[in-house]
Amino acid sequence: MKIDWMLVVLCLLILLVGISLWRAHHSTQFDFNVFDLLMENGRVSKVAVAFMLVLGITSWAFIKLIIDGKMTEGYFISFGGMWVTPLLAKILSGSPPSTTITTSISQTEKTTT
Repeated sequence: MKIDWMLVVLCLLILLVGISLWRAHHSTQFDFNVFDLLMENGRVSKVAVAFMLVLGITSWAFIKLIIDGKMTEGYFISFGGMWVTPLLAKILSGSPPSTTITTSISQTEKTTT
């Protein structure tokens, strides 16, 4: 019986990340909630769940290509294009300028005597 070491490594990494998140979630020293990674306005965010799932799968594929010695420049550039470029663009662009609209309503009341 041949052991697939990649599967063993994947299970260990998932276990380590899970234990770390669980410890941070239950620690009184941190203001961290694991559910914030997947929730938006008190509801599960489909985009966040999809993002986490796709990030995990593409990262695993990237690591597998490196370990198997099949990594090429094309794969490397496509991975960077999918994940690194949007994150860098967000960081470098900064936050969009906020627009504040202030309205003032004044009413004068005339009394007749």
